[in-house]
Amino acid sequence: MNNLKRSSGNNNSPKKMNYMPGLDGLRAIAVLGIIIYHLNKQWLAGGFLGVDTFFVISGYLITSLLLIEYKKNGRIDLKKFWYRRIKRLIPAMVFVVSIVTIITLILQRDEIIRVKQDAFAALFYVSNWWYIAKDVNYFDQFSFEPMKHLWSLAIEEQFYLFFPLVLILLLRKVKKPKQITLIFWVISLVSLLAMVLLTHPGMNFSRVYFGTDTRLQTLLLGVILAFVWPPNRLKKDPPLAVRSLVDIVGVIALAILICLFIYVDDQSYWIYNGGFYLISGITLFLIASIVHPSGLLARFMGNPIFVYLGKRSYGLYLWHFPVIIFTHRYFVAGQIPVYVYLIDLLLTVGMAEFSYRYVETPFRKKGFKALSVQKWTKGAVVRWILILLILIPFILILAGLFDKYGKDTVGDKATQFDTNSIDKYVVRPIPYGKMDFLGNGGGKEPEENTEVYEDEKPLLIGDSVMVDIGEYFKESVPRSVIDGKVGRNMYQAKPLIDSQYSHYNQKGDKVIIELGTNGDFDKNQLDSVIDSFGKADIYLVNTRVPRSYEKHVNQLMKEAAEKHKNVKLVDWYSRSAGHTEYFAPDGIHLEYSGVKALSDEIIKTMGLKKDKD
Repeated sequence: MNNLKRSSGNNNSPKKMNYMPGLDGLRAIAVLGIIIYHLNKQWLAGGFLGVDTFFVISGYLITSLLLIEYKKNGRIDLKKFWYRRIKRLIPAMVFVVSIVTIITLILQRDEIIRVKQDAFAALFYVSNWWYIAKDVNYFDQFSFEPMKHLWSLAIEEQFYLFFPLVLILLLRKVKKPKQITLIFWVISLVSLLAMVLLTHPGMNFSRVYFGTDTRLQTLLLGVILAFVWPPNRLKKDPPLAVRSLVDIVGVIALAILICLFIYVDDQSYWIYNGGFYLISGITLFLIASIVHPSGLLARFMGNPIFVYLGKRSYGLYLWHFPVIIFTHRYFVAGQIPVYVYLIDLLLTVGMAEFSYRYVETPFRKKGFKALSVQKWTKGAVVRWILILLILIPFILILAGLFDKYGKDTVGDKATQFDTNSIDKYVVRPIPYGKMDFLGNGGGKEPEENTEVYEDEKPLLIGDSVMVDIGEYFKESVPRSVIDGKVGRNMYQAKPLIDSQYSHYNQKGDKVIIELGTNGDFDKNQLDSVIDSFGKADIYLVNTRVPRSYEKHVNQLMKEAAEKHKNVKLVDWYSRSAGHTEYFAPDGIHLEYSGVKALSDEIIKTMGLKKDKD
């Protein structure tokens, strides 16, 4: 340790922390990971871990700055600290929130109430708790929530507000750095324990993902590193062996982190049971290497391209998600043209550059004096016109002037279609997009060219896609028994079958299984479902879902159809290929044409209808 760090004496400690370009490089990697993940999570399944990288960096940098100030002055000026944070973070955040809110009113006015509520949460930096209260699923990339990514900024701002107070208290009362470090380590373990205790299989992980209490562990690991590895006390010329060791450790940590970005899945149970802590611990070694002034890795990470992206990482993070949400709204997920992704990147970089030059930098250098006008030059007039054009409609929206345009497009959608229920419509289905065949008063009469199969009485078990087709399929096969439920997984099918449908096990019985939309499953789970129906004819509907598990579940269904004589494959994946008109924007749920096509494919595979092609 002495070979790497200077003595703790004041004479050897710089008055302020030097700029570390390697950290900007790490910011660049983190934000690129996040952007790629949100563009298409199949490209980089673990890209969401970039948020944790930002958390560790924030904990490390903020603590380092505060410790240097305390060592130099014997005190920490909280007003100046908070003012610096306000200058750095709030103007750019207000800019993006106001623009997103206004664009929502123009392009997606049905969503204005929801977005207005999210804007309030963002402005007060409580987005994470707001989304917890609404039971929002962070990993659902298809809902229209263009400010959902601001949850992480809320956690950071909450940290910036309360952490300095705790640090000052410990520095004054405990005083010894080792004991303070131990206290923060214990608190980080408490945060880890909270995540573990609140996590259970099959849950919506958003509570533990959004929670300040459960995510504090990552920030505190950065805090601990600031005590153990203070950047202002690192030697510029350690021995070659030591310098090489630092680089080797950093390269290994970087390689592991990139592998995690590639292979970790956001629904992996282990990351919520210590995985985030472990991954952040690996990030500590990488930070320790790239902040060392003598390291080759630090020079590599500080290359001009990475530094450019790193300095604009805040703007890139702020703008990428709303850009993606708005542009992808007009396309079917999983079938988005390449040029759309290029538009996403160009708009994101363009808005981030604008934010960096004309919002972030002026406020960071001048504070709110950047708004003052000493002379009403042409530029000043233009600047204030733009400000008023943004702020006036934004304030009017927040005041509720345009709430009349908002509609509850989520609360009324079908969550279940169960023909066994006394009330045929457990939740009244509201169709997607132009699916107006249900109307407000009930099902539509079958079309003239729709064949009706009165003698058939198949059992259909499925998820939200089954909910979509339930009404239409029932019109074609009136005696069918349909049990569809939003969010249903394959592992939930066996208990359902045993309790309600075990009598569908005789030769001649027909059973359609449509599951796989909501998550992966294994061969044993599928075989268990198949065995539950004995000699019945089973039809497995494969899936089209823009998720990484799509290929695996479809392969398992194909193998099951080849293995079992009584199992056939309903190849919805092939039938729907190239038919973007079948799908709602999420690329999963069905428009009316998709409802007809899937129902037709099931009926045809059952042998009730001959293939005319």
